Amino acid sequence: MADPTVGRLPSLAIARLALRNLARNRRRTAITASTVAFSIVLLQFLVALLRGIEQQSFDNLIGYQTGHAKVFAAGYFAEREELPLDRTLGDLSALAERVRAVDGVAAAAPELSFQARLSDGREQIPALGVGLELGGGGSGVFRLDRAVTSGRYLEPGDEAVLLGNGLADLFGLGPGDWITVLVVTSAGAYEALDLPVVGLVGTGNPAIDRGSVLVPLTLAQRMLGLDGQATEVAVRFDGRREAVVLERLATALGEGGFEVRGWREQQANLMALVESKRAGSGVMVSIFVLLAMVGVTNTILMAAYERTREIGMLMAMGLRASGVRRLFLAEGAMIGLFGAVVGTVLALLVVGALSGGIDFQALYGDVDLGYPVRERVYPAVAPAALIAGILTTVVLSALAAVYPAVRAGRERPVEALRHV
Repeated sequence: MADPTVGRLPSLAIARLALRNLARNRRRTAITASTVAFSIVLLQFLVALLRGIEQQSFDNLIGYQTGHAKVFAAGYFAEREELPLDRTLGDLSALAERVRAVDGVAAAAPELSFQARLSDGREQIPALGVGLELGGGGSGVFRLDRAVTSGRYLEPGDEAVLLGNGLADLFGLGPGDWITVLVVTSAGAYEALDLPVVGLVGTGNPAIDRGSVLVPLTLAQRMLGLDGQATEVAVRFDGRREAVVLERLATALGEGGFEVRGWREQQANLMALVESKRAGSGVMVSIFVLLAMVGVTNTILMAAYERTREIGMLMAMGLRASGVRRLFLAEGAMIGLFGAVVGTVLALLVVGALSGGIDFQALYGDVDLGYPVRERVYPAVAPAALIAGILTTVVLSALAAVYPAVRAGRERPVEALRHV
C-alpha cells in the first residue's frame, strides 16, 4: 500500500520555501505588499475614525439628551414629535424613586419637553423647550453643566434660560441679555415671559446647540400650567450591561401606564445613519482591498510562470500537485501578512499622531457631519478590529492566490521541464 506521506512537504518546509521564493524577487514582493499595506492603513484609519465619531456621538446623546433610557406615559412616544402636553407623568417623586430602585440604575430625573418660540422683538424662531430638574437626580443623569461655554449653568430658583450657542448666535445674544419665550399652555392659552439668558451651552449636538432653550423644571411647569407634571423621566445606568438594566426597568414599570425606551430606540434615525455610513465606508474600502488582491493574484501568477521549470523539477522529484498549490497559497498568504502587519503599524502611527483630534471645523468650516459631535473628532482604535483586519487580509490574499496555485498545480512535469 502506498505511503500517503510520500510526495508531501511538511507545513514548515512549505513556509520556508515560500519565504525563499518571495525573497527572490524582493522588489515585486515589496510593491505588492505595499499595495496591501496601503489598503490596510485606509481600512484601519477609517474604522478608527468612524468608531471615534460613533463613540463620541453616543456619549453625547446619553450625556446631554437621552440618558440611557427614558420613561414616558403610555402613548407619548408615538406622538413625541408633536410634543403633546396631554400625556404627562404625575407623582414624579414617587416615580423617580421607583426607577432608582431598579438594580443598575444610577440616577433618574423628570423632564418637561414643550414647543416654544423665541423672540427678540424683531423676529421669532421656533425652539425645543426643555424643563430640567436642577440638583438631585438631574445632575446625576445629564452633564449639561460641563457644556457651558459662556456664563453659568442654571441654578435652583432661577427665573432664566440657558441657550444653545448656535441658537444664541442667531439672535446675537449672550449672558445677561434677555429673550422672550412664548408657549402654548396645556389649556391652549398663550403665555409669554421675558427671561434673562444666564449662559450658553455647546454640546456638539445640533438638536441642543441650534434648537433648544433650557429652563428650570419648576419654571416650565408654571409656564405650561402643568404643576407637578413632566413628559418623561430620564434615566442613567451605572455602567453595567445596558440591555439587562433596560429590561429590568421595563419589567419594573410594565404595569401602571408607562413605557420605557432606550436611547437607541429614541434615536432610531441616527442609528440608521450610522449603519448607512458604515456600509458606505465599507464599499469604498472594499474597492481598495479588491485592487490589492488583484495585485496579489498578478504577483503569484507571474511567479508561477517564471518558475515553471522549477515546478516541473519538483514534481518530477515526487512533489504532488497539492504541494505545489499549497506553496503558492502560502506565498499569497505571506504577502497578505506582511502587508497587513506593516499597514496596521502605520495605521496605529497615524492614529497616534492624531491623538489630539481632527478639527473638522478648521478643515471644512461649520459643516454638519450628521452626527451629534463637537467640531473635534478623536479616532478610537479597536484591538478586535486590528486583529480582524490582519486575519481577513491573510485569508483574502490566500484566496487571491487560488487561481495561480491551481494553474501551477496542473503543470505536467515533462512539459514544465521543457519550458524556456
